[in-house]
Amino acid sequence: MTQPLERALQEMHEQLFDDDRAMVRLYGLYLVRETALGAFLDLENGNVARAQRALREVLKHQYPNDVDPRWAGTFKTHAAQPDAGTLDADGKPRVREWRDYDPNWRQFMAMILEMTARLYGHVLGDDLTANLRNAAHRAVVSEPAGRISGRYSNIILLQAWLQDMFGEVTATGTGDATAHTAPANRWLNDVAEQLQHDGDLAEYNSPTYDAISLLAGCLLLEHARSSAAQRVGETVVARVGERLSVVWHPLLGLQAGPYSRAYGVDPRKYICLVSVLMTALEIRAAGPGHLDQNTTHLHDLYFLPLFRRVCGPLRHHLRFTQPEPARRHEHNYGTTQAVSVVEPANVVGWERGRRDRFALDQYAPFAYYSTDGFLAVRTRQDTEWVDVEEIDHHVYRITMQRRSGPDVVHNTAALTVVASKAPVINESELVFGEVTLQFPGIVFEVRIAAPNG
Repeated sequence: MTQPLERALQEMHEQLFDDDRAMVRLYGLYLVRETALGAFLDLENGNVARAQRALREVLKHQYPNDVDPRWAGTFKTHAAQPDAGTLDADGKPRVREWRDYDPNWRQFMAMILEMTARLYGHVLGDDLTANLRNAAHRAVVSEPAGRISGRYSNIILLQAWLQDMFGEVTATGTGDATAHTAPANRWLNDVAEQLQHDGDLAEYNSPTYDAISLLAGCLLLEHARSSAAQRVGETVVARVGERLSVVWHPLLGLQAGPYSRAYGVDPRKYICLVSVLMTALEIRAAGPGHLDQNTTHLHDLYFLPLFRRVCGPLRHHLRFTQPEPARRHEHNYGTTQAVSVVEPANVVGWERGRRDRFALDQYAPFAYYSTDGFLAVRTRQDTEWVDVEEIDHHVYRITMQRRSGPDVVHNTAALTVVASKAPVINESELVFGEVTLQFPGIVFEVRIAAPNG
């Protein structure tokens, strides 16, 4: 049976695919990654000729390996993106990461192209399949050795799998044809060390990137060459699956906070990658009631068919039950403690002790959802850190520190509270539904989220 999000993707793709350009056009741009994912969708539906045209167009937008190492081998994000390294209208070089080039498109595009070749090479034709694999190889080998931190979970997991696929592999001599080592795969070693040290992904409990990390974990588990890579994949799928089984609320269709990285604070108002993954696994997940080109992160819906084909092993690690009685999940990273509570009608999560500013603009140190609405605390540009402490049942005290320095501008408000409706605000205190937040000595602003269309 076709799920609503899957049906929406099918209809959306037909509207967004520009047959003259053989690319997906969204937000007024011809998107490279989404065109590749759209080709995968077309292959799933048997539309081989259109997929072939789209993939040939995608291959035109990869940088060669003999340019600046910062963007060598990666792909443009959209067809009209000016070449990285050229001069803009003011005579300034286009060298700004994320704006002028996206280094992570190496991992995303190489993964998509390799899986497309692997699953559909028999219908794409030998020449195109070889070109897809050559492009993926160029992306993998161009990755600078020191760019990806072991704590950049989703990207290092993808690179670890790709390196295992395209790197030098040496037999161990054990007689087991699947037992190989990849000694040059330092990305695999880094992520294995991080998992052993922290017990979970460094991008902890991310409704945005748990899905990509689980995709990479399944690739490592099911599609890697070395036994070392397979073991890392097994660890990722098992540990994240175990956590999600505890923090996922089956009725609300979402995971309890806190969130290390979240593009939005309510998956009922934007396309959340974990919701897309759960939909692919035929698990009820929150999502917008209506989709159009104004839906935030609409393009991420294109991951659905790839999740469906690759992430099947995750089903064995997800065991969802109703939260009666309530359940609690705690995880410690050294001095950092994250707590998630799942109750019959709501979820709440908070964190204290995090001093890493990586992707702080996507960080939600406190989040509360119920059948009546949601509320979350978000950081601001001058935030150094935020701590949330439980002082009574559903009562939380928030403390924080702002950045200092000559280049730091402090606005009046120190934190932002995003809510689905207006809370009750007292002096240094906010009441919303069943929870009370205390902000001693902190000026905060409240933003009411736009209603879901």
